[in-house]
Amino acid sequence: MFEISRQGKLVILGIGIPTAVGLLYYLLKTASDDDEEDIAGRKSSSSATSRQTVIEVQVPRKAVGAVIGRQGATIKEIQEQSGAKVNFKDYTQSDDTDRTVVIRGTPEAAQSAECRIRHILANMPVIVQAEMEVPKYALGRIIGRGGESIRQMSRASKTKILIDKTRDSYLDKPQIITIVGAKDQIVVAKGLIQEKLDEEEEFRARTAVSAANRETRHKVKDSNSQSHDRMTHSANNEENNIETDNIERTGDRDHNLYMEFPNGRDYVEVYVSAIATPGHFWVQTIGSMALQLDKLSDTMTRYYEGEGKNLMLSTVEKGDIVAAPFENDKTWYRAKVMDIINQSELDLFYVDYGDSAYMASSLVKPLSSEYLTLPFQAIECRLAGLKPNGEWTEEAFNKFEALTYCAKWKVLQAKAVKFSSGTIPHVQLIDTNGSKDIAINEEMIKCGFAVADT
Repeated sequence: MFEISRQGKLVILGIGIPTAVGLLYYLLKTASDDDEEDIAGRKSSSSATSRQTVIEVQVPRKAVGAVIGRQGATIKEIQEQSGAKVNFKDYTQSDDTDRTVVIRGTPEAAQSAECRIRHILANMPVIVQAEMEVPKYALGRIIGRGGESIRQMSRASKTKILIDKTRDSYLDKPQIITIVGAKDQIVVAKGLIQEKLDEEEEFRARTAVSAANRETRHKVKDSNSQSHDRMTHSANNEENNIETDNIERTGDRDHNLYMEFPNGRDYVEVYVSAIATPGHFWVQTIGSMALQLDKLSDTMTRYYEGEGKNLMLSTVEKGDIVAAPFENDKTWYRAKVMDIINQSELDLFYVDYGDSAYMASSLVKPLSSEYLTLPFQAIECRLAGLKPNGEWTEEAFNKFEALTYCAKWKVLQAKAVKFSSGTIPHVQLIDTNGSKDIAINEEMIKCGFAVADT
């Protein structure tokens, strides 16, 4: 039988006691570390090592721009001042999802960066949405050429200014403008929009005075005259012929001399200035150029009634643009020579109004080049979606003249449905002057003067 001496037992006991103590210490230490790590994990979303701390902060989508700053200026400043690295996690979710910003650095640097970000979030202005009603006719001035005005107002007020262009109405119902931004920013945006509205109202007041001062023009030729029908934009293809003298004999061959009808979905305010037939007429668009035309006519009248009174045409050719009066009207206008009759009488087309008249060549003057800077205002149009019920009668002509307030300078709404011959708009006309809107195209059909053209 194997026996262990008393001395051997002591040796084994001496070896066993330290090992047991060491094992017990290791188990207690591990449990303590696990408890501390669990407590630390519950108290903070950061994880620490001996070298760096990582902190993640949720940033609302609308606040991301404020944290990043213009061209990254704000986030760069946070990194420089805190000494931590700050980056957004890759973004692959929907636009409504918060973004996560990751901060890495020493505990002090990471906490400093976190504090700066949370300060930005706490001081973010509350973004709200407001609406403003404006007259539809003021949209052009508010939007500006190519949208420049509305972009400038958005930048100046630091808001988003949105216009719902899906509604296509000629009615006098107001247009809704939506403004998105902080409350004080919205106040600024509304003030800028109001300035544009005031400008438009002032302009419309001047236009109304100008229209009231215009003479009512009457047709000279009967409604079956062919002079109007000869006037198409095919003349644009003729060769340009301009002399260098101050008083120039020039043709209207340059397409840029003609106003074009605005090609868009919205209705445009116009005057009907002349009628060849109910299906073929001329309009002037209402805008700054209408005021410029009145000023041009006044300037021409003063010149040809004064300094230029004794000027005479030395030669004249078809297609020349000349200065001429209108029958029973002392005002001078720009006109195109459509035909020369026995070298003593000219068939004239008034390029700013669409009227035609025969005029003795002795009464016509050469046109100074300075009077050619303004585009010709008469825009040739057709009624859309209809054709005469047989032939256009004098009764139909008179009805259309009354419906359109021809040459009486009352505003109608016009919308181009299509274009023929490249530039001639086929339009829908709406009269909104009364208590009830009148669709003129439909009214001509309803009265039996026209039928639908499908």
